Amino acid sequence: MLSRVLVALLLLAGASASPVAALDSKKIFQLNEERVFQIRVLNRETGKKSSIGSGFIVGDGSQMATNYHVIGQVILEPDVFYISYVGKDGREGELKLIGLDVAHDLALLGADETIGEAIRMSPLPPRGAPIFAMGNPLDLGLSIAVGTNGGLLNQTDDSRILFSGSLNPGMSGGPTFNDQGEAIGINVATARNDISFIVPSRFLTNLIERSAGDLTDSGDLKLEVARQVLAYETSYIEQLLTNDWPDLDLRQFRLPGAISPTVRCWDNSAKLSTIARYKRYQIRCTNQNHVYLDEDNKFVGRLVYEYYWLESDELNPIQFYNLYQNLNKDQIESKVDRDIVSNFSCETWFIDVSGQEMKSNLCRREYVEYEGMSDVLFTAALTGHKNKGFFVTLTMTGVDYASTLPLIQKFLEHSEWLP
Repeated sequence: MLSRVLVALLLLAGASASPVAALDSKKIFQLNEERVFQIRVLNRETGKKSSIGSGFIVGDGSQMATNYHVIGQVILEPDVFYISYVGKDGREGELKLIGLDVAHDLALLGADETIGEAIRMSPLPPRGAPIFAMGNPLDLGLSIAVGTNGGLLNQTDDSRILFSGSLNPGMSGGPTFNDQGEAIGINVATARNDISFIVPSRFLTNLIERSAGDLTDSGDLKLEVARQVLAYETSYIEQLLTNDWPDLDLRQFRLPGAISPTVRCWDNSAKLSTIARYKRYQIRCTNQNHVYLDEDNKFVGRLVYEYYWLESDELNPIQFYNLYQNLNKDQIESKVDRDIVSNFSCETWFIDVSGQEMKSNLCRREYVEYEGMSDVLFTAALTGHKNKGFFVTLTMTGVDYASTLPLIQKFLEHSEWLP
């Protein structure tokens, strides 16, 4: 009798430990079609849509998550635009902004009453697992896209998930589900060809926990946007400074290589004519964790550094100097509108780098609408050689100017002339 009871208990334990059956895309859609909405930015005067995206119920049931870039116009012009939602069943209403995470492209919206049952959130499933993105593509109605989890991208400091599925305009801000119907992330962007990106759900969970209520009455929201961007970029630069930097060699210079997992370096040497009387080598390094700002200047947070080496045994010193000067001068030209940023203000001086004299320029320009934010451009050009030239350009956008100076200093200290 005892053995029969033991067998029964073991069978019961085995049954309770069996995995929960995975849901297919049809079932996930049916479970969530009343909890995923189209988010609209409407013009107060015309009542017509200016932009659309997607959103889904979170938190206490009166809150909705979406992307910051979906509702960014409201922050720029709150007197002109407002936010609303509309559901698959025709339900609609107005929403207020109650939380922002600009660095991770998230916004938390609130209604005056409960909208429905919140979607449960969950950590990321294993790489290769199926995931399902819901949203409103191209204003054509609610849809679901099936793909696989490509894992966290260290190129974006783990703030993006690679999704091998198609996200189309209008799906931004919608949820991405695991096969249990739990949200593991928020749709954010596409690179086309079934390569898309998701924001991990943990950032949204953090935003919900720290949301403090209606932000629309807290004054100029561009000040809050600038504060968040600067905090994120300053932290990023501090991490760069603590990293061990690998080296790369370009002819007679040893230089910083990819100074962070978020940076990739590529050969960018120009293809020269077969009759060219000089050689030019170029390496370009750039990061990928950019931060959306607004419609006019879409992204900040760019870090780009480029190395140029020029040499010739055929040009005379005057010809070589003219070529060298023209290539270097072009690096500080800008096509950004003057109503977004001020003109560059520059300082020039000569510095010693590993026993070589270099002419340096440090330039900055300020963002007109975002207090404290600057673009910084540093250039340094080798002098004193008749048939060799080298210059470096380092560009950072949407940063605190003072925080960039130690990074520039470390770049110079990490550069070495090779005899």
